[in-house]
Amino acid sequence: MKKKILFIVALVVLVLWIFPLVWLVITSLKLEEDVLTDVFSIFPKRPTLQNYAKAFSSTYILKWLWNSTVVSVATMILTLAVDAPIAYAMAKIKFRGRQILFWFVMAGMMIPFQVIIIPLYLQFNSYGLVNTLSAAILPRLALPIGIFILKQFFEGIPDELEEAAFIDGSGRGRIFTTIILPLGKSALATVMILSFINAWNDFLWPLIAISDTAKYTITVGIANFQGVHGTDYSLIMSGAVIASVPQFVFYFIFRKKIVEGIAMTGIKG
Repeated sequence: MKKKILFIVALVVLVLWIFPLVWLVITSLKLEEDVLTDVFSIFPKRPTLQNYAKAFSSTYILKWLWNSTVVSVATMILTLAVDAPIAYAMAKIKFRGRQILFWFVMAGMMIPFQVIIIPLYLQFNSYGLVNTLSAAILPRLALPIGIFILKQFFEGIPDELEEAAFIDGSGRGRIFTTIILPLGKSALATVMILSFINAWNDFLWPLIAISDTAKYTITVGIANFQGVHGTDYSLIMSGAVIASVPQFVFYFIFRKKIVEGIAMTGIKG
């Protein structure tokens, strides 16, 4: 009985989660005049791909996809380069104030990004980085949740491995690159996908920091589909579907590593 209840609850949650995605795809296949008159139909009366053709032919969507790819991949690589050494130091190197420093890092997750937008914009403007892709990359280099995941994983690696490496004459740098990182592939994959998706879906900061239409990321570009005198919802939906595909592909490729990383990381006190 308990299993049946859990199954029903899981099924309801699945339906609630997947319905917006299905509705998104269905709406993207409708003609503009059918969007508001045929809202909840399961199948479009006159299905068409012209919205996708219009998105590619009359907008900068390919350029926006490229911009988002550059921003997301650069953010992902730089986040791993920053988070992994910090997490390793906090997990394996004993120094005074280590726990306090860790809680300061975790406090970063509790501060809404909106709070620092104005000072961040002024700072980037003074550096001449406003209206560049660098402005969309740099603010998200240190991902607190990434540091947390990696730290928890690295703490689970036996100290005996490091001690044996020290006896063989290896230094911290070599131990980190040849032992810790290979063992942490699953956790690194988890942080990688989180940083990629966060960067890909970011909207507010790129909207503020980038004003050149050709430099928009895909999220800002799709929002730009809204016109002054009207909004083509079918075009927006087709753009949203296009923007979602890379995320699903990226997640599908690394899904096993992500599940392994989360399962092996655990939550420790």
